[in-house]
Amino acid sequence: MKSHYYPKLILGAIILTALNIIYTLILTSGEILNLSAIKWSMLANFLIVVVLGIYVSKTNMGRFNLVLSVFVILYLVGCFNLAIEAYIFNVTDRSKTIEEILQGLLVAALFAPILIYLLIRGDAQGSRLNFRPRSTFGWLWRVLVGVVLYLIFYLVAGMILQATYPELMDFYKDKLPSIDLMILTQFPRGLIFVVIAILVVRTSNWSLTKNAILIGLIFSILGAIAPLIPPSEYMPSNIRLVHGVEVGISNFIYGGILGFLLGQKQTSINN
Repeated sequence: MKSHYYPKLILGAIILTALNIIYTLILTSGEILNLSAIKWSMLANFLIVVVLGIYVSKTNMGRFNLVLSVFVILYLVGCFNLAIEAYIFNVTDRSKTIEEILQGLLVAALFAPILIYLLIRGDAQGSRLNFRPRSTFGWLWRVLVGVVLYLIFYLVAGMILQATYPELMDFYKDKLPSIDLMILTQFPRGLIFVVIAILVVRTSNWSLTKNAILIGLIFSILGAIAPLIPPSEYMPSNIRLVHGVEVGISNFIYGGILGFLLGQKQTSINN
């Protein structure tokens, strides 16, 4: 690992934090973050940049496709899926949810090319990975199993958290959606996770095991831990902490399983 790689990650975290602050100042009515909140946001964004940096360093794509992939991962896992979950649990209202979705979309669109510019040399070229063939049915049943697995992980993790941390229900007592809405929403959310997992396994030149770990990290950090680190007016610190542990662990395990379920062996692998 080159010595200038880590300063670039720190710079990336600073830029990602600045983009969010600028968006808040210019395009929303949100309050300016205080210094403490900015420091926590920096920590969260550094974790995001580290995970994305790992993915970028192990992909086979050219710059343009890599920008698109980073944008899709950052936006869908780090924003969209989270915003939908917060909305159905009445943590955020419709206007705030739309605001967060738009902010995530714009910030991800601006940050993805910046991150690639920081981490990838201008002469980097994509190369084709050769995978062992898989039938349409082979893909279909894996996708369906992956979506159902997400629902199972989601329900089990939630029940475990509720049983081990009763204070959770004090926060959600007036916010819980109907069980039908809760369950039905997890199918499209699970499909999004499956799509991201396929993207990673089809573009990374790592082995199946390392790709599985990488997918687990993406789901855990971008989809749980990092977004829950900064202070929030919508969720107290104790709830953010237990949710971070709960979803961080379940997302990591789920992502790892998806990596093995959806992964394809390559005819030649660069480890």
